[in-house]
Amino acid sequence: MKIPQVRLPFRKRPFIIGAMSVYNESDIVEQTIRHMHNQGIPLIVIDNGSSDGSYDILKKYVGDTIIELSRIETKSFKWDFILRSLYNMVGKYNPMWMIFIDDDEFYESPFPSLNLSEAIRQESSKGYNLIQFNNFEFWPTEKDQDSTCVDIRQKIKYYSWNDNWRFKCFRNYEGTNIDETGGHLPIFPPRVRVNLSPNKFILRHYMIRSYEQGLRKIKTRLARHDEYGKKKWGLKLYEKFGEDERYFIIDSSRLTKYNEDGQWVLERKFDGHRGYGFPSLCTSEHVETEMNKFRDVLRNRASQSVK
Repeated sequence: MKIPQVRLPFRKRPFIIGAMSVYNESDIVEQTIRHMHNQGIPLIVIDNGSSDGSYDILKKYVGDTIIELSRIETKSFKWDFILRSLYNMVGKYNPMWMIFIDDDEFYESPFPSLNLSEAIRQESSKGYNLIQFNNFEFWPTEKDQDSTCVDIRQKIKYYSWNDNWRFKCFRNYEGTNIDETGGHLPIFPPRVRVNLSPNKFILRHYMIRSYEQGLRKIKTRLARHDEYGKKKWGLKLYEKFGEDERYFIIDSSRLTKYNEDGQWVLERKFDGHRGYGFPSLCTSEHVETEMNKFRDVLRNRASQSVK
């Protein structure tokens, strides 16, 4: 598979731009940046006040993969504000497609012969305007604790499928709302009908990478979110973590080993301490119905603000 070069600045309308928010992920963020470069996806990045060296890492890639880097510090975690800011920053370049990426995630094509950008272009050529991802959450286990491997995808091999509530890549339409669902599902303007690709793409999520990192991350997340944020974004899950190692280092028998062969098990063997489900939307009609619910919420909120 040929690795395309990300050429900046653009001489014509870009096909796709990725948007990423970063906060204190210095042990993995360089890997995610390089991965997106290899996938042919240029990025716009907001650093939300990192204090662990993440921002210095990001600065190295400005002009090479990162089109634009902004540092925006907030006293508490304002996810809706960050998403709107990213959306507006990407919108200046008017790409045909957008993709929203977390700083501890690796997005992949489901087609072995195509990288991510090529695969999205293929789906776009067929008239689809929305791409769904299967979210596979990888967890450290007793089998990888002594590994000295730097590449997180080679070090942590065990996962559980968690959900497919991840419509993170979509055609760019003016008036799309990205923040109402926390970036999980764009809300297209009413004039646009959903045409969901039947091919689910791959999302590899490495939220917890060691006991020390995981414990630090959970404590930081709880401290940075107010009660409104915890409720709106489902972040009460962090309160379910104890401080024992067993909350972070998961017995490999509860997970599935990935052998880098493209064979994934779509079974939630381990729910990541959440204890709750996610919407399962698998057709354009289902997604359209869900979008309509959020459109009603947005209309009602707008009418209330006018009164």
